[in-house]
Amino acid sequence: MFTQLTEQLTNQFTTAMKSFNDTAQVENAMKPLNSLVELNTKTVEQLISQQTALITSILNDSVAQTKALSSQTDFTAAVESQKSFNEALQAKVSDSAKEAFEVVSKTSEEVTTLVKDAVKFDK
Repeated sequence: MFTQLTEQLTNQFTTAMKSFNDTAQVENAMKPLNSLVELNTKTVEQLISQQTALITSILNDSVAQTKALSSQTDFTAAVESQKSFNEALQAKVSDSAKEAFEVVSKTSEEVTTLVKDAVKFDK
């Protein structure tokens, strides 16, 4: 569905570009494309921010875990500590993946709406 809408929008955009007489018409036709670029930029920035926070958190937690393990004298306690660390790490990575999926899903919905609105506008 998205591919079909994108194709239709591209064809209408190409046809419209051929018929423009002034700058205002070009600017008006470029609005959906500019919105798409802004949306993609915002999404990439969000994902980079989320990944940066995740990596920073993992590194800080790893340093703390290394310090905690280095002071352990009981093997069983060290294994339990590492097990807890791994479980927390797995949860953190899983939560981050869910957040990234939500961002991408929301963006996909917004792109679909943008394309549909642009196609309606052009008719």
